[in-house]
Amino acid sequence: MTLEPGSTFAGYRIVRPLGKGGMGEVYLAEHPSLGRHEAIKVISANATDPTFAGRFRNEALLAASLDHPNIVTVHSYGVEDGSAWFTMSYLEGADLNDAAPLPPVDVVEITARVADALDYANSRGVIHRDIKPGNIVVRRDDAGRIERVTVLDFGIARLVDSVQLTATNLFIGTLAYSAPETLDGSAASGASDQYALACTAFELLTGRQPVPGTSPLALITGHVSGPIPRISTVNPSMGWLDPIFARALAKDPRQRYPNCAGFTAALTTALRSGPPRTSYRDPTPVTPGRQPSGAQPAGVRTTPAAAGLPSVSGPPSVSGPQARMQAGMRSSPPPSRPIAAPAGPDAVVPAPSVGVPHGFVGHPLPGGQMSNAPRRRTGVIVAAVAAVLLLIGGAVTVGILVSKSDSNSSSGPAASGPSESTEPSTEPSEPNSPTTPQVSTIATGISGTICAIENRSLYCWGGNKYGSIGDGTTVDRPTPTRVPLNDVTQVDVGGLGTTCAVSAGDVYCWGYTLGSDARTTPRKVAGISNVTGLSVGLSTCAISGGNAYCWGANTNGQLGDGTNRSSDLPVQVDGLSDVTAISTGLSTTCAVADGGPYCWGSNTLGQVGDGTTVDRQTPTRVLGLRGTATAIAVSISTACAIVDGTVSCWGNVTGRSTDAGSTTPKPVGVSNATTVSISSSTGCAITSGSLDCWQFYGDSGNITRVGSITNPTGVAVEASNTCAQTTGDLYCWGMNDKGQLGTAAPGRYSTDPVRISVP
Repeated sequence: MTLEPGSTFAGYRIVRPLGKGGMGEVYLAEHPSLGRHEAIKVISANATDPTFAGRFRNEALLAASLDHPNIVTVHSYGVEDGSAWFTMSYLEGADLNDAAPLPPVDVVEITARVADALDYANSRGVIHRDIKPGNIVVRRDDAGRIERVTVLDFGIARLVDSVQLTATNLFIGTLAYSAPETLDGSAASGASDQYALACTAFELLTGRQPVPGTSPLALITGHVSGPIPRISTVNPSMGWLDPIFARALAKDPRQRYPNCAGFTAALTTALRSGPPRTSYRDPTPVTPGRQPSGAQPAGVRTTPAAAGLPSVSGPPSVSGPQARMQAGMRSSPPPSRPIAAPAGPDAVVPAPSVGVPHGFVGHPLPGGQMSNAPRRRTGVIVAAVAAVLLLIGGAVTVGILVSKSDSNSSSGPAASGPSESTEPSTEPSEPNSPTTPQVSTIATGISGTICAIENRSLYCWGGNKYGSIGDGTTVDRPTPTRVPLNDVTQVDVGGLGTTCAVSAGDVYCWGYTLGSDARTTPRKVAGISNVTGLSVGLSTCAISGGNAYCWGANTNGQLGDGTNRSSDLPVQVDGLSDVTAISTGLSTTCAVADGGPYCWGSNTLGQVGDGTTVDRQTPTRVLGLRGTATAIAVSISTACAIVDGTVSCWGNVTGRSTDAGSTTPKPVGVSNATTVSISSSTGCAITSGSLDCWQFYGDSGNITRVGSITNPTGVAVEASNTCAQTTGDLYCWGMNDKGQLGTAAPGRYSTDPVRISVP
């Protein structure tokens, strides 16, 4: 909703727009009776549910109850013309966007006050979820000293991503500062806010985000599976701070400081004390004349005085908001005592080397090199319409369905070399045989694309930001649109909006390719043919002649060839034969081979299923599953398989950051299953003529039967939508902001299955 200056909204007179972000639009407004100026934010959330107003009021009351000098005050809230809104104090001062690097003395002051606000709110059950420089406003006095620090949007991220407000799997936040568990589908916690605060402090000290990357894909990969950032790689003279950031930026939230004050106390102690007396020497060689801007040569110590901070001999007296609290306001707890940062070689992790993953569409960059564009300082705001995750616009979650094999497809070995033709025929052909609509997968949250096969013709609709519909445009399509391919037997949408399909045994891909590049029409993948199974995640995998082949990103060994080298052309997965199903997610791949389940790639939460959390670059047999596996599915950090009709899952099967998940399979309570599909938070399986679904968090273990779907023949689950195929019909439900429900009027979310009319 766009409001014009001079207009009236919810009784407030709109003065002028102040800004626009992933959560909505902000305006300067005049209070109807007091005449004072306030900031009014109109939230970008679906408020068409008749019970929405009451639920929003409950959430808003919690945010408005926060009373802290470093948290912006929420004055009023409501729902007007179907749009949720709230007003807050209009602040003088500037946010910290484009302010870095700052003097360490300022960073200490700012982070201490923000940490105090975070711990205060976290103790009351409110998680911010979107801490970043742009949500911190600093007011200075005439001498330039920090006078006030205020955190914006406190509790509003909770309002927007509340399950009650937006349905399933909404992710709101800025990828550059997002904790791995929030990208993984787990519930956010105080540890998630601490991670974001550490990312912010890293940037305020160095002028660089801790995880490099110019695309959502690179940022997600860096946070979830990349090495822990070292501040010494940006500024070698700050190397003694590496252990502190290593703890606050740990992948496992349980390994971080107990609270935000613990992190800032440790950081303050280190900055005030300066580096150890022994000279710090960065282990990474620095080429003479090529040092980072503002860095000192390796081995040169920076003294506290040089950093603008007084030397101290004991724990610091952290200046915080208590000294500036105004009368009548509640006092928040004092910062906890400084906690020793982890020491030793394990505390400092190699610097990340995450580039933009490539090879989605199976064609190389010029010269075979990866694209490593300069880092962009502006965060990528993701309004991922999908359940508490992801992208990922969608969440950044990648929901992949499998097993995907087609008995009508030809089989045989992979082609030994590239095919002569790289473009498909655009002339439609007569269908080989009549079939009912077959949905093979739905899109990632960020693209919102859904595809279905009917009579060997392929139709896609919904989000089309990266050309993932394949119609030659990047315009969203609210109704099914024919893709110019013939004799289509398989289709999948994954990554951040990459679509691949099997046409006459060959693989064609389009959509998100490299960085922000978008290929809007199908292109044939060289080096593979006679494909009978297909899955798309950050990499792409296919089955040909009973063997598994993968290509694309290989950050954690998900290509299964024993290396971490990405490949633009298909490479055979080591050690597998008689492959009947394959699925690839963010950086983990699984397959059914010789009747058994195997996984490889990222294993941070045990999603490889071998009883460890050690990444595997080659296929590893999943432990504890005896019998014949018939299907397998992978999401970001969760995997499931059907063995003798029973569905078992492993990895992040709880979705709670306080639980380590399971490194070996656990039954979910579904039997007689034939097909399984999962997202980062939800799973569904077809069982004896019914569709049974469950969640990996919250009420995990409770199986819900979708009563309106009878005799399903296919199911596809993703963060923001679920689709099911029955005999002759196709149904989808969930988000509809990009036309995912196949209607001409996008925008209305549906919890009930909507019949999709495929031409």
